[in-house]
Amino acid sequence: MFRQLLRLFRKERGDQGENTPGFGRKASSQNVISQHEECLKELEELKFEIQKCQFEREELYQILDLYIYDEWDHRLHVELPVLQSEHEMRMMAMQMMTNSISDAMERNKELIQVKSSYRIRHSQLLREQAQLENNIQILLNEKRELLVEQTELPASSVEEKRLCEEAGMNICDPRAKQEQV
Repeated sequence: MFRQLLRLFRKERGDQGENTPGFGRKASSQNVISQHEECLKELEELKFEIQKCQFEREELYQILDLYIYDEWDHRLHVELPVLQSEHEMRMMAMQMMTNSISDAMERNKELIQVKSSYRIRHSQLLREQAQLENNIQILLNEKRELLVEQTELPASSVEEKRLCEEAGMNICDPRAKQEQV
């Protein structure tokens, strides 16, 4: 990283090393300007990287100071209760989760039983429905037969009356014949 900075400073000053291409030639002004702008960009990026590294170094020094220079006993007294309370909270959360899972499993078993009873009742109702439909069909057939018989009754009663009258005449006629004789 420092080598890059050194190269940038040399480019900025216009130093060209011995093995730099273009030694002894004049560069166009545009080329020099664009190279200069590139160098400035690189320099800004490197300055930003250096600043970032410095911040990280300071942060690491602070963390190291905490671990090296603080009393271990003090840290144990401060951090241990915090860790214990965090542990207790997590254990309580796990217990609550276990309880909710077991409750959900119980509810699931209950729902399975309810579903089973509904399935059994549904199949019973379907059988009853089929039986009722069958009974309805039988009753409709019987009704049709009765309607046919009912329509045939007046015709047959008319025939019966005629036959009775004929029979009555035949019966009456021999009496009438006997009376005439």
